[in-house]
Amino acid sequence: MAPYLRPHRIKFAVGIVLITLSGVLTLLVTRLWGQLGGVGVDPTAGSGMGFPLPFDTTDLKHIGLAIFGVLVFQSSLSFIRIWLFGEITTRMLKALREDAFASMITQRMDFFDTRRIGDLGSRIAADIEAIRDTFTTVLAELIRQSIIIGGGLLALMTFSWKLTFLMLATLPVAMLAAMVFGRFIRKLSKKTQGAVADSNTIVSETLTGIVSVKAFAREAFELARYRQRVEEVRGIALRTALWRGAFASFIIIMIFGAITLVLFQGATMLQSGELTSEQFFSFLLMTGLVAGSIGGIANIFGELQRGFGAIEEVMDLIELEREPVDLSPEPALTTAVTRGLSVAFKNVGYHYPNRSDIEVLSGIDLTLKAGETLALVGGSGAGKSTLASLITAFRTPTQGQILMDGVPVEDQDLTSMRRRMALVPQEVILFGGTIEDNIRYGRPDASDGEVRQAASDALALPFIEDFPEGFDTLVGERGIQLSGGQRQRIALARAFLRDPELLLLDEATSALDAVSEKAIQTALERLMQNRTSLVIAHRLSTVRSADRIAVLEAGRIVEIGTHDDLMQTGGRYQELVEHQLDGGKPTQAAPSSKSEA
Repeated sequence: MAPYLRPHRIKFAVGIVLITLSGVLTLLVTRLWGQLGGVGVDPTAGSGMGFPLPFDTTDLKHIGLAIFGVLVFQSSLSFIRIWLFGEITTRMLKALREDAFASMITQRMDFFDTRRIGDLGSRIAADIEAIRDTFTTVLAELIRQSIIIGGGLLALMTFSWKLTFLMLATLPVAMLAAMVFGRFIRKLSKKTQGAVADSNTIVSETLTGIVSVKAFAREAFELARYRQRVEEVRGIALRTALWRGAFASFIIIMIFGAITLVLFQGATMLQSGELTSEQFFSFLLMTGLVAGSIGGIANIFGELQRGFGAIEEVMDLIELEREPVDLSPEPALTTAVTRGLSVAFKNVGYHYPNRSDIEVLSGIDLTLKAGETLALVGGSGAGKSTLASLITAFRTPTQGQILMDGVPVEDQDLTSMRRRMALVPQEVILFGGTIEDNIRYGRPDASDGEVRQAASDALALPFIEDFPEGFDTLVGERGIQLSGGQRQRIALARAFLRDPELLLLDEATSALDAVSEKAIQTALERLMQNRTSLVIAHRLSTVRSADRIAVLEAGRIVEIGTHDDLMQTGGRYQELVEHQLDGGKPTQAAPSSKSEA
């Protein structure tokens, strides 16, 4: 946490000084209480407290006023310290949240293949809140209680070293127990945080897929799944509470046993004249204060371990290797696109990081010329979308190389390269703002007129204007307020507004009806002029006008050419076309002569 604390080190140092003063004043008040009790019992009690004070320490009224003054001063210091630590912590956590979120969104796509969204959200929510508690309350209390214990023991030594050593006989045992219990409680706290994150993941997944949950009547299943996770949280939390309780009970036995022993010995020394009344009262109150602080340390130590666990989780996320993306604001578009972006695949292969035995792509040699429209076709799982993800650098080839305008992708500025592209995915995810916000996501500096024109080009303007709020209509979580076709047109409008050099269309019209698809296909043909376009489609009727068509099968390009050329070769492409024209049904065998008769 040092990098986040360093900018506030002066304020933090002042806060530490204030905590120290507060602890010292607590000890002073305790000593004055002892003086008050000693003078009350014996008016001839000692005339001083071992150090000079600007009031009569044998006068009850003066002692009472002094205690009141110290308490007022101490409360003022506590107020300033709490505000100061709160101010420091809010700034630290702001930077921590920003870095954690920045780390998430700058991870490579394979990072999200093995992470659950709810778990990642819990890192920013629950764990950072645990860190807040650590720095605003737990750490301050740890310092304060440590000062009280250390200062209290020194003060006790001035009263009677015999009684002090008698009390300290139990301290090493308590400290050793604190270390052992603390480590165990820390592990349990980390397990609790993990179980809570898992339960939050179920909530996130269920609410995200609420349509499927209700369509398949799986409410009971999801509730049972959540109950199981919550029960795990309860079980771990109960174990943690039991161990904390056992630790607290052990400490209480040690402390109260020590207090009883000290009281007995102190009373004996008071009778024999080895202690004065104010020393005995002060020792008794100071012992209670120190013992209470030692007892409180057990709970503070457990909370501190919980905070350490949260810090480890968040810092593990922040310190992950990231994509080299530029997080500065996107510059305004100053020139219109006048040419496309050339892309060349050189013997490219790819397999998923954890499945090296399965080649998703193999031996891909393919060139997209500037301004050319290339269509990718093939069955499901052939590798079409994976190939597109390699162009956007969502995935990194496991062999071979990809060149953009003759420059290897790994040598490109990743952010600048992606800003020259626009992707319309098969599964369109919209953000929970307005329709205008979602279209403007393609180019934030666009004018209102440009946003409207993009919507018109994507044939989204008619249905947008049918809404009472028009472009200010809220689309809902993940665009749930819109139909699939409407969401896809919003995504197309976003691509129109982007005005990219490379356009990637991954089943961009799959959610449209035939009439709308034909109209948008005309609009897309305008959009694809003067730019490189890669079109992935299952509906082969949408790729006829492409300059070239590449057929993928089992991760390899088996055919490439124009529609007419491929239809004449009688290969895989022709089979796919005929299969779709036949509605996906197997070809009927010719009837026999008997049936014809």
